[in-house]
Amino acid sequence: MVKKCIGCGIELQNTDSKALGYVVDMNMDYCQRCFRMTHYDAHLVKDFIPDNEQILSDLASLKGQFLWIIDIFDLETSLRSSLSRFYAEHECIIILNKCDLLPHNINLDRLAQYVLGRIRQINVRSQAILTRGINPDFVESLRSVTDPDQPLIMTGVANVGKSTIINELLGAQVATTNPYPATTMRINEIKGAGYHIYDSAGLWIAESMQACLNVDDLKKVVPARTVRPTVYQLEKGQSLSLGGLARIDLNVEDCSAVSYLSNQLKVHRGKSANADDLWKRRYGSEDLSPIPMDSRYPESFKKVRFNHSGKADYFICGLGFVTVTGEKGIVDVLVPAAVQVIKRKAMI
Repeated sequence: MVKKCIGCGIELQNTDSKALGYVVDMNMDYCQRCFRMTHYDAHLVKDFIPDNEQILSDLASLKGQFLWIIDIFDLETSLRSSLSRFYAEHECIIILNKCDLLPHNINLDRLAQYVLGRIRQINVRSQAILTRGINPDFVESLRSVTDPDQPLIMTGVANVGKSTIINELLGAQVATTNPYPATTMRINEIKGAGYHIYDSAGLWIAESMQACLNVDDLKKVVPARTVRPTVYQLEKGQSLSLGGLARIDLNVEDCSAVSYLSNQLKVHRGKSANADDLWKRRYGSEDLSPIPMDSRYPESFKKVRFNHSGKADYFICGLGFVTVTGEKGIVDVLVPAAVQVIKRKAMI
């Protein structure tokens, strides 16, 4: 009988200590990789990159209620992933995760309506949208919209918090959690506390900033505490450097910007005319860090230009977003070449 790791779903083996799924003793429940992540916070960068099409194929073979977990700070990454194509054909319940990390004055009902409008644009078949984090009755809310006789199938892009939600439902640390993407590796069937759950591997998003970072820097970028938005009143021709990961140059009159990013990420304000020279001299320094792995400035970066008018979010996949309000002008966003940048209607 095949035995799988109850933390990540990988098939266990005790013949190759360097291969995935290794255990010293086949009586163990967790693979060596999960054990090290759980007890030592250790993770090898890109030791496993999920096959997105295989994940979707595996999901299509399952029977149950699909739950689509979405990180509210990384909304567009989820909505532009191939899961949107999958959920145009399969009904799902959407869980907006990490809502407790938003500023406390955010209207969650209005936020849910914003997301509802976005999923209608992409023809997703959603049965309900739940927010998780601020409301203490999340588990009861989920029970009210799910069928107890059907398994729950957890889905989402990498690092949205699927395993954390599973552990909350089970009331125990069963599924392996870690800040680095691709913790769950296979369909992982879990039963306990009255639940029958299938945890799936998170889709790998190569266009995400998170794919460019090591584990220590991910901890600085992925919000873990309530985000304190910072408001900047800017003159035309000013620039915001988001660590050494991204830069937003604002050639906009009467402009203000509000950043919704991890509080551990330093934001440096300066003049756009001086920004290139600053980055060439100080890239990777305390002021302009962290930086992407294997990256150099300016060779590894691209500039994405937008026409600006009124109020809009400039969303950087896997990092967060900055809301800009101002008259007509130009907004340039500089990011690593692989990272996607999106302009959208302001969410907040």
